[in-house]
Amino acid sequence: MKIIVTHINPDQDAVSSVWLVKRFFPGWNEAEVKFVPAGKTLNSNSPDNDPEIIHVDTGLGKFDHHTTGDKKVCAAIKVLAEIKAKKYIKDKTTVEALEKMTEIIRSVDHAEERSWPDPMSDKWEFLLEMILDGLKTGYGRLQNPELVDFGMTALDGILEAMKEKIKAGVEIAGGVKFNCQWGKSIGVETGNDMVHRLAERMGFSVVAVRDPKRGNVRIYGHPDSQVDLTEIHQAVMAGDREADWFLHASKKLLLNGSRANPSMRPTKLKLLEIIDIIKNN
Repeated sequence: MKIIVTHINPDQDAVSSVWLVKRFFPGWNEAEVKFVPAGKTLNSNSPDNDPEIIHVDTGLGKFDHHTTGDKKVCAAIKVLAEIKAKKYIKDKTTVEALEKMTEIIRSVDHAEERSWPDPMSDKWEFLLEMILDGLKTGYGRLQNPELVDFGMTALDGILEAMKEKIKAGVEIAGGVKFNCQWGKSIGVETGNDMVHRLAERMGFSVVAVRDPKRGNVRIYGHPDSQVDLTEIHQAVMAGDREADWFLHASKKLLLNGSRANPSMRPTKLKLLEIIDIIKNN
């Protein structure tokens, strides 16, 4: 039976290291996770003398960064380095996503987030590290195995979101850029929901996305803009009277189908036709 050992009250680095081993080391997905006091090893044995036991973030072995004062590493980065060296992952996007994730994990593990901007913002309490801390105390307190299970599920979601973000960056780079009355805008053929979110963060005032498989179109106005999609709503309805459209009360969201309502009839209008309507209304 393979065993992964980490410290009690596991933090984000410890949980992430366990997750990396279980998800990406061949044959380790069913490994048992055991817990020891920080710095210790299982049964006080050497951390790396048994190939069926892997210590992470404890024990001063191969996957513990506490043997050095180097702030450029953490346990998760050490585990990922092994994954990359052994070529356990073939997909380049997954590797890039994991590199981005472990860099955030490293930064938080070395308390660098305490120098991030806007220190009083409540958004910091939504960091995985803070959620794990909250689950160690008070109502709904989780024990060590439950903390790891929760953290692994969260990391599964973060990995997929990070991969979608990387792909979105590529799709935005290849999108159709144009100007309309509200400023720089973009149209993209994509089924990736991260595209419009990332494009809006990048400062695009209007983002039009068309799902190439289903044909549904969604048009987003940046929340902080003066965008009003009322006339565009009227124009797309005139251009295709058989399609279903929904204009949000904010006037900044025009939907021709979404994950929340996939039953809406897709428009026959092509992306370039949608862009022309946005430019001319």
